[in-house]
Amino acid sequence: MELRFSSIENIKPSSPTPDHQRTHKLSFIDQLNPGAYFSIILFYSAGASSERLKKSLSETLTHFYPFAGQFKDNHFVDCDDHGVTFIEAHFDRGDMSEVIQQAKTNILEQLIPCKPHESTRVEHNLIVQVNYFGCGGMAIGVCFHHKVADAATAANFLKTWGLHARGAGAGDTNDFKHAIYDSNSIFPAQDLPDMSVNLGLGLFSLDSVVKRFTFEGEKIASLREKIVQAEPGLGRPSRVEVVSSVILGALLAAYGGSRDDDEEFTTAPLTHVTAIIAVNLRKRMNPPLPEESFGNICSAAFLNLPIDRDHDHEKKINHGSLAGQLHQSIRMVDDQFVRKLYVEGEILNIRKAVEAQGSPKSNKVFVISSWCKMPFYEADFGWGKPVSIGVGTRFTEAAVLVDSCQTDGIEAWVGLSKQDMARFEQHPGILAHTSSSTDKA
Repeated sequence: MELRFSSIENIKPSSPTPDHQRTHKLSFIDQLNPGAYFSIILFYSAGASSERLKKSLSETLTHFYPFAGQFKDNHFVDCDDHGVTFIEAHFDRGDMSEVIQQAKTNILEQLIPCKPHESTRVEHNLIVQVNYFGCGGMAIGVCFHHKVADAATAANFLKTWGLHARGAGAGDTNDFKHAIYDSNSIFPAQDLPDMSVNLGLGLFSLDSVVKRFTFEGEKIASLREKIVQAEPGLGRPSRVEVVSSVILGALLAAYGGSRDDDEEFTTAPLTHVTAIIAVNLRKRMNPPLPEESFGNICSAAFLNLPIDRDHDHEKKINHGSLAGQLHQSIRMVDDQFVRKLYVEGEILNIRKAVEAQGSPKSNKVFVISSWCKMPFYEADFGWGKPVSIGVGTRFTEAAVLVDSCQTDGIEAWVGLSKQDMARFEQHPGILAHTSSSTDKA
């Protein structure tokens, strides 16, 4: 499909940012986050004039003013109303339902306004691309800079933008729950250089294959019951823990499989997989933080899993055991754990130790980020809620989990090397519990 760009402009807040809000101090977690963009694509069965989107975006930026500002080193954002980029593009002969169904990365990445794998240079903290399809559908692709926001902040922004576009809450301010800026007071910034400048580029690769695997709600519920029966002491694992256990089980088999001749001679045999699971801290702090808290209010749980090459992983994977380990590692991320890491600065000691030791070549790191239960599907601009959500980024050694339109279903967007993906998607656990997109890109 051929994309045609029709306009590009800069959108500024509808009213000037007050002087007392001109400086947005980064939190310590913001400072440590990757210097790269992450993206989201919202698909709609119908659309409307871009004027409504631009006007409501301008109004929304008055409440999310750091998005319209500019970074000043690794310590704060100058909220100078610099603005955000707004792009309009057209797929005149495009069929949006086909794009959603096939989920081809080479098509999806055209729907987002930046290419995270190409550069970490920051020109705007927020970039929007509105895509019109010949069939009448619309896809809104948004890139958020990770130094400013996490996925929860992005979801709250999109939901609020939709409220402004609909004119909702004009007579009831309770409809609007705007951003709350207090993360720096909880996790004060430290005087340190930007250690994440190049970290973001390592998360993306042009050689990565990204595919969407759909876990239907009924299959998740069925596997959850099997896990509960097999591991009665575990309790009831969450949907995300169940899905993550299937993904990690297939990864252990994929990474433990035979390598081609070039890999055998150039890489050490893999012995472990370190799973890094992103954790939203808002409800885990004491007292809990509002969901509208702005910034990166997230941490990670870690799980080190051995790769056993002496057994048939396709038959030996214990999803109950994996779900239990995931549950325990996530449960450890509580208020006390988080304050020790980020308030007392223990995270810096850990990073220094890792950098000094170096990452063993026999260890593979895989990141799982769940966007489930975040209000992306509540981003209604006046023509209905999204019919689907896409990612559109060529990330590697990672998975992003999002809710599907189907009740209780989860879509897992998984990025791996071509060889690892070929083994991963043929694993019995994946074949039994998912349906996948076909990415021929």
